[in-house]
Amino acid sequence: MIYTLAAWSMAALCWWLAAYGLVRRCRLTAPLAGPRLGEMITIFKPLPRLGPTGASEGLREALLSFVRQLDGETELLLGVHEEDRMATQPWIAQLQAIAPAGSLRVFFRSGMDIHANAKISWLEWLAPHARGPWWLWSDADIVAPKAWLEQARRAAVALPQANLVTFPYHVNCPVHPQGWWDAAFVNAEMLPGACLLVVLGREVDFAFGAAMLFRRDIFLDKCDWATLGHNLADDFAVGHTLGHCRVALPALETLAEESTWWGALRHYQRWHKTIRWCQPVGYASQIAINPLLGWFAAALIFPDMTAVWLGLLLQYGAEILVVVLLTRRTRGRWFPSASPLFILAVWPALRSAMWLVSWLPISVRWREHSWRGLQRPDR
Repeated sequence: MIYTLAAWSMAALCWWLAAYGLVRRCRLTAPLAGPRLGEMITIFKPLPRLGPTGASEGLREALLSFVRQLDGETELLLGVHEEDRMATQPWIAQLQAIAPAGSLRVFFRSGMDIHANAKISWLEWLAPHARGPWWLWSDADIVAPKAWLEQARRAAVALPQANLVTFPYHVNCPVHPQGWWDAAFVNAEMLPGACLLVVLGREVDFAFGAAMLFRRDIFLDKCDWATLGHNLADDFAVGHTLGHCRVALPALETLAEESTWWGALRHYQRWHKTIRWCQPVGYASQIAINPLLGWFAAALIFPDMTAVWLGLLLQYGAEILVVVLLTRRTRGRWFPSASPLFILAVWPALRSAMWLVSWLPISVRWREHSWRGLQRPDR
């Protein structure tokens, strides 16, 4: 048994070493050169309901990162709920002052969402106003690195057979301590796999909500708004429907602004559960790189075996090292203080527990709905 668990741990270690190398390689990838897409791109940026607290500084900076890159061949459609009009006007005026004339258009909408997925309700409402033959869907809390939009234009030309070009994301510096759980998930569990797809140049049938670039006519020919609107994972659904999707670089940054431990835990659970619903076989195969579950089980069955407890301790320590090094490599610098290290130390147990919990019939909460499946929202 000990030898089997040790072999399991070594197999997982091989992946984590590869993951570190993949993230490092993708961070050092030179910018794309060559021809660029010369047609207009319409960027969709619908905002969630902001409530009494208004837009956070991080959200405003995320929008600003896109506005700074607008030009005569790009427009951004910003969707704001009518009840947030007064609170948003001051900083929207600042965005308009920075944007080239006519490139930033702001739309206010009142009334109820027509789909269970509120984001799709917004996107469908904004679509008739889009002037570009290319659409770029990007979540509101995404930060675009400098010159990213130009790289997206080059990626679209470099991958001419793709119906959709999508870009992964990472977490750089969470606003609150709770956000380091999001950082662990994104930087250690998602980003290495995305980097592997870039290196292999493989087509996929899903997309990342950070950025999806596709032709308007292909989308309207293949996708149905009502179907998307009843799906929790709209990014996955768009990629699955369009097919021939390719992952490109550079990665963008997503904000991690959860301010409570319960909220951070539910967010982490939603990410795991959504992946389990979208790709159950792939999610199940993650057991191959989760030997901590085996060591935990062995410790429960054979509590008197010193070798088992030693193996458990070594495995747990190795996974803490993994998440710390991957997060540091993704950020490109060390941590601002020692406190994130203690928070990340929970990740190995959290990841193992969440993998098990994700197979239970527990719903996830997103916006105004609880979801018991990708297409089963509770009203």
